Amino acid sequence: MSMKEMRERVMEFLREQLELDKFILEKCDLMPGGVFVKDREGKSMLVFYDFMKDKVDYWFEDEK
Repeated sequence: MSMKEMRERVMEFLREQLELDKFILEKCDLMPGGVFVKDREGKSMLVFYDFMKDKVDYWFEDEK
């Protein structure tokens, strides 16, 4: 799977789970398909494609 396809899967996941207009999205090239999602309170999470598990996964800022 290409990096572009991984990013598309991440974005599809985000569109299904969130009202994107209420969040700030920033690319994170350190992780496959990675996107930082920040809310208006400044809290963030990292959403990425885990190619080992073949699924979209995420970490909240206080988890890792």
